[in-house]
Amino acid sequence: MSLSDRSKKILIYISIIITIIISGQYVYCNIFNAYQVYMDDKPLAYVKNKEDFYNVEKDIKKDLEKRFVKVTSQDVVDFRKALVNSKYISSKNELKSIILKNSKMSVSVVLMKSDGKKLGTLANENEMIKVLDTIKNEYKDKNKTEDLKLNNHITYVKEIANINDVNTIDEIVKKVKEDSNNSLVCFSKGQESNSVQSSNLSRASSKINLLQFPTKGNITSPFGMRWGKMHNGIDIGASMGDPIYAAMDGKVICAEWEDGYGKVIKIDHGVGIETVYGHCSSIDVNVGQTVKRGEKIGLVGSTGNSTGPHVHFEVRVEDVPKDPITYLR
Repeated sequence: MSLSDRSKKILIYISIIITIIISGQYVYCNIFNAYQVYMDDKPLAYVKNKEDFYNVEKDIKKDLEKRFVKVTSQDVVDFRKALVNSKYISSKNELKSIILKNSKMSVSVVLMKSDGKKLGTLANENEMIKVLDTIKNEYKDKNKTEDLKLNNHITYVKEIANINDVNTIDEIVKKVKEDSNNSLVCFSKGQESNSVQSSNLSRASSKINLLQFPTKGNITSPFGMRWGKMHNGIDIGASMGDPIYAAMDGKVICAEWEDGYGKVIKIDHGVGIETVYGHCSSIDVNVGQTVKRGEKIGLVGSTGNSTGPHVHFEVRVEDVPKDPITYLR
């Protein structure tokens, strides 16, 4: 075979290879009409494009953040081109359900207990209160009385849990109602506190439970000795102007400037319990005003003896400072 013939043959082979490569790329880019989604190497669904998946995942996290303080995802997601009948491509709602069912998303929760027995897992303390209020209202309707007292010792522990392990308020209420012994959560006739929210005193130990954090943020200074002096509360670092909430139901007994505290709010919750909120930038309540647990009472600031925006939060029992952390967790 002459050199010329060999060269022609090589050129033909090269042309064939190039044609195959180009054809393959065309098929890959134009014939495949979808992506198969894999989560942790497990095939989940088909989507038209990657953005469809990420947009749904973003919406899920946005919805979860409305209920939970902290949402964390450790899912490993992969996409592979696929050719499928369009009827197998997941809709937005189908994709949302699939992601939630298979995701390893974890959220901050509270494990609710009654007399040491687990009732369920909820997003926060407010949801626990709604459970108790719902059950209490049913007792009111059944017994035709407003004067009811909670007979159980309700406590909780803050945890991190998989999103699929979290209960709804209705699920826990149903569990209590289906309890054959009627002992998980029960009320009896007796002197009522101003609301179920005020059953913050443990029946067994006279220990305060179910206090709400007065603002969102991290604890920057704990209760105890600090710089050679006693620090009678905790400092919660937050952004200037963030809302401050009442930790329990009560009546405002102080709403003014006070040396050291700056603008300060003090709330009397009855039975010898008082909470203090210092260094506010704004006071949004008046002395004598009744407030509910979770109601906004002011704004985070740095007034008085303060080096930055935060809430100085105290819990006093019979005028004796107690470590708030004991009652917030």
